Amino acid sequence: MTRSVQVISMRTWGELGNLLAGRTLAATLAAGLDDVDVTVVEAETIFPQFAEAGAAIRELVAARLPADEVRAGYLSLMADFTDRLPDGLDDDPVPAATADRLTAVVEHFARTKPDLVIGTKGVISRLSHAALRVADLPIPVVNYVTNEGLLRLPVHRAPHLPVHLVQFDRARDYLIREHGYRPEQVVPVGRLLAQTQAAQVFEGAAQAGRIGGVDADAMESALAEARTRVLILSNRGGREYLAAVERIAGAHPDAALVFIAYNNPAMAAEAAELLTELKVPAWQTFDRLAQGDYLRYLAWLHAADAPLFISKTGPNSMLEGLYFGIPQLLVRSGLPMEEWVGPFLEEHEVGRGFDRMEDLVDVAVRWVGDPDELPRRRRRAAALARTLLDPERARRRTVAAVAAVLDGGPVRIDEEAPCCPE
Repeated sequence: MTRSVQVISMRTWGELGNLLAGRTLAATLAAGLDDVDVTVVEAETIFPQFAEAGAAIRELVAARLPADEVRAGYLSLMADFTDRLPDGLDDDPVPAATADRLTAVVEHFARTKPDLVIGTKGVISRLSHAALRVADLPIPVVNYVTNEGLLRLPVHRAPHLPVHLVQFDRARDYLIREHGYRPEQVVPVGRLLAQTQAAQVFEGAAQAGRIGGVDADAMESALAEARTRVLILSNRGGREYLAAVERIAGAHPDAALVFIAYNNPAMAAEAAELLTELKVPAWQTFDRLAQGDYLRYLAWLHAADAPLFISKTGPNSMLEGLYFGIPQLLVRSGLPMEEWVGPFLEEHEVGRGFDRMEDLVDVAVRWVGDPDELPRRRRRAAALARTLLDPERARRRTVAAVAAVLDGGPVRIDEEAPCCPE
């Protein structure tokens, strides 16, 4: 008999990262479980209030405010969203007024009757659990934590749920120590890689937006020959990214430099003119890049003796970069669920986080000019990729955990191979 698993993810909160994580999880389970049908449901389709909050989040991020203002704005949005959630969402029984507000979610589960529901944000898992109780369906809910920073936000904490899958031991320790979760509830499984599913999510990016009148083949050859390589990614960043390009290229013109000004062709064109004037021999600028091409440039960095990635403190891009063994310097985004990223890089000696781009560039110029600095940190990042970020181990653990829940048994924690560095 074929069993049904629903993975429920957000499309509108953030840069599609949660939906990408959901599709990656679904593909992993579909490949690893026998006689199981796995589908991805966009949470906004069954609870439109999620889309309203997502629109407000996008507007906040698009405003390009200072990091502290972004943080305050996001916390205010989450407080307002939490206040507008149905009262008594975690109560048992669910209050009648709350049940009425969950009608669309209840009808969805009553119609589809999955054998297991997996929420990729805590609030999705909470909402699903409540709706299933209202529908009188004894279907288990697994809370799949895609970003440990979300656990700092009360809206995403759900200690009443029986199973939480987290990426690393540090997240498990936090929930047990700070919020009283039972040890058997929280299972570290590692991080799944999103390379195969990325192209399915980032629609409309089939062509790379190369900027600048250069011989593409000749430039690709020059990029391939460089042993020091820098990739700078500006996603809604300001002119401080152009200043970073100018300072790094001016100080180290022999370093190959790729600059991506996401959805900003004017900035990409200005960077191209700047790099031409500086007579940098190996460079490219883009205003967009298909996800597959972006991963190709991460592989390009990986092949360098001295690679460096510069961007904002996004957990997904940070962990993808570490999987490729790339040292990173990241400027703080201000989003509260990303505040752990900079300290994480410093803890493992693979990079640093900064409040100001000017301070980041000072360090970048110094690291690129030091023949030992980037190679040393590259070795540290490669060690993390072999241990903490081992994708095959993450795949096995994730499939085993979900299989155990489907079969009604306890989820075993692999104590012999912890989800932490060597």
